[in-house]
Amino acid sequence: MIAVARSSAVAAAVMAGFMLVAALIALLRNEAGGGVFVACAVMTIFGAGAVHLAVRHRAARLDRRAAFALLAVLWAGIPLLAAIPVAATTTLGPMAAWLEAVSAFTTTGPVYIHDIEGVPRATLAWLLTLQWGGGLLTLVGFVAVLGPAGIGGLPDRSARAALLGVSETSALDDALRLVVPIYLGATVIGTFLMFAAGERPFDALGLAGAALSTGGLLPDADGMAAHGSSTVKLIFIVLMLIGATSVLWHRLLLTRRFRLALGQQENLALLLLVLLLGIAVAAIDYNSAASPLFLPIALEDGLFTAVALVTTTGVEPHGGAFSGLPITLVAAVVFVGGATFSTAGGIKIYRAGIMLLQSYLELERLIHPNAVRPRRLGQQQITLQMMKAIWIMFGVACTSVAALTMLLAPAMPSFEAAFIAALSALWNVGPIYGAGWEASATWPDWSVLPVYAQVVLIIAMTMGRLEILLVLALANFALWRR
Repeated sequence: MIAVARSSAVAAAVMAGFMLVAALIALLRNEAGGGVFVACAVMTIFGAGAVHLAVRHRAARLDRRAAFALLAVLWAGIPLLAAIPVAATTTLGPMAAWLEAVSAFTTTGPVYIHDIEGVPRATLAWLLTLQWGGGLLTLVGFVAVLGPAGIGGLPDRSARAALLGVSETSALDDALRLVVPIYLGATVIGTFLMFAAGERPFDALGLAGAALSTGGLLPDADGMAAHGSSTVKLIFIVLMLIGATSVLWHRLLLTRRFRLALGQQENLALLLLVLLLGIAVAAIDYNSAASPLFLPIALEDGLFTAVALVTTTGVEPHGGAFSGLPITLVAAVVFVGGATFSTAGGIKIYRAGIMLLQSYLELERLIHPNAVRPRRLGQQQITLQMMKAIWIMFGVACTSVAALTMLLAPAMPSFEAAFIAALSALWNVGPIYGAGWEASATWPDWSVLPVYAQVVLIIAMTMGRLEILLVLALANFALWRR
């Protein structure tokens, strides 16, 4: 575990740097929380430095088990560290601050923060930074750990190495060199475009980070209604699509390997799904008897709603945008989610596509029992082992949603409330829970749920970012005995 301790110390040092940025914002705005962030940063640097000095001369290799453990430590430990300044600078208690930090870091969305009167801008900046960092960790985790391990049938590392022209053994440093320039560059460009569209610098950076991380926490409590310009919405749509498509696909496009990029059918399928769903939502809005929209506005809101659902961002273009749709449709779209190697939640379009492909081949076998059909999705050869892993992932995902629903049901007014809460937490799309699905009953905010239910939600949000199967692998004692 020496490699885990060394990498965790580096991650803690990075978090300390972000705390100092929040302290600077508090100083510039003359807010009282600056000293808290500085104190937390100093203690974090001291702890990280002590760990680094303790292990710096000890050789260690980040093997697969250590990489799994590192991901679990980061996803569980960083929110605990991040909750300290949140609790110290707001009226939130320790449990509420932890829930808020986990929700931000897993890009699930806000819980308490926008309901607090006079919340320091530095604290909001800290949570927005945490959300952006969660998106970055998601990408790095996919490229460096989950993808090479083939968790849940993810594309194997040999195919990824062939596409990217890199060695088959992808270390953490290689993943950082691949992901950080693309993610950071997109953030800078998105911030500049938001600023050029009339947003203030703070809001521009917060909106760009939220869209790229496919997170539901925005700088303003009113959501996109506070940034209602069509230009801002268009930029936000593009950034959400960048966040929900594969970072490996982005690499192919940036290096002008367009033929290989066109072979990545998952990302093209995501764009097609967004277009078709956007048209369907626009038609519903345009023909709505309650409040029909003009066609251009209906198309704009329909496309925004479709992108927000498919990418699991969960940001509504206006109040009631989700509740006007069938709840089963929203649940199905969110369950599938975005592309692999992206910041989106869900089981991923890649897995859904392969399950549909196998279903088609099995039906065709009934007609042509002796036919030999290659199992291939785009440029990816589908092996029997990958197929089994994908079906196992699907089964575990369904079982997890059912189990979480049963655990949350005693704290909820209805089955639908428990089911949507479980789905939104597991796939990190919190805003769909508060969309107002039942006119006759108000669903309780996560902030007023019993402590046990909040702990269940925290576990579900973390499981969603760890791809569920990795949690089961870490809980398997046989993994650590080998």
